[in-house]
Amino acid sequence: MLGYLYQVRVALLWVIRQSRVMDFLVSIETLDDVSFEANGDPIAVLQTKHSIHGTSGLSDLSSDLWKTLRVWMVGRASGEVPITAAKFLISTSMASAGTACSALGPAGESRDVEAASTRLKQAATTSTNADLKDAFEAFLALGEAERHQLLSSVYVVTGQPDADAIHSQLQAELYHVSLHHQALSVQMIEGWWFKRVIHELVHGGVGIPRAEIDAQISEVQESLKRDALPIDEEIDALMVALEQLPEFASRPFYRQVEIVGAGPRRIRNAITSYLQAFRQRSAWMRDDLLFDADLRQYDQRLLTEWALLREQVCDELGEGAGEDEMAKAGRAILKWAEDAPLPIKSGVNVPWVCRGSFHMLADDRRLGWHPDFEARMQAIFDMPTDGATP
Repeated sequence: MLGYLYQVRVALLWVIRQSRVMDFLVSIETLDDVSFEANGDPIAVLQTKHSIHGTSGLSDLSSDLWKTLRVWMVGRASGEVPITAAKFLISTSMASAGTACSALGPAGESRDVEAASTRLKQAATTSTNADLKDAFEAFLALGEAERHQLLSSVYVVTGQPDADAIHSQLQAELYHVSLHHQALSVQMIEGWWFKRVIHELVHGGVGIPRAEIDAQISEVQESLKRDALPIDEEIDALMVALEQLPEFASRPFYRQVEIVGAGPRRIRNAITSYLQAFRQRSAWMRDDLLFDADLRQYDQRLLTEWALLREQVCDELGEGAGEDEMAKAGRAILKWAEDAPLPIKSGVNVPWVCRGSFHMLADDRRLGWHPDFEARMQAIFDMPTDGATP
């Protein structure tokens, strides 16, 4: 399980880095753990190896190295992995100086393909490890030129952060997304990435394009600006079933909608909006995107606007209005609250935040839809109300 987590996090890290320099399509568990394609051709493949023993070493007889080489030799023979494709072995383990792995490190003075080829040939010739026999035989079956060609495209990247520590690298790569909410921006992007990878694996997609990744990062960046707030996808998709209505029948906000004669589907929408707003506001608070003072200010704004409309409606009703007239007036006030264009921030355009916040206030009995809601609520719940005037 830890290995898969590491694989997906490494994929995201490399995706972010590659998106700055080239266009690509990235796939998980197709040609390799992670593969990058451009114009329909594989250009790079990654094998990720996570060790729970921290910095345990990669030797010339390391199973991680030889099993990875065998995967690439099979792909090379079948033509699925082109000879020219760069092949990266990403490992949390270290490689000692003088080993084939150290000689196959990223470009630099210590990279020596000939020395690596010699050491690996010697290891394959002298080892008696039966588990790696197939890999040894495949490597020795290659000619000198073929071995050199293969290893010239192999890069062993050692001493990489583990599945937990890699988070700091992601944060460094994504620092520009939100200077004030760096940890949250990484959490949001990584949450989307994991869901997207799972969807790709389950449904067998053709890969994830760079444009989609860039668009998601931009969306997160926009949602964390001063005049916006991020919307949780699961909360946005929430919908209460009609069969669940009785579970909420004792709540004040439910009864407030009910006493003005609204139908069950309208009551369901009230419950859904209430739950959405409650959960989303709580999430914003947990992530330090909003504070108590911000929510109090917003709620007061809603109360002020509601109070004005209520007085207008009551003035039109006049004295001695009958129950049918008052219920009709209450439905009109409720409709206004359902449609009110009063976003918590200018960049928040989902209507259920405002609608659900009204229902939260109705649940606290600070406002209502029926012109005489205070007395009606007191009669139902046999408790005093806080009053309607903000």
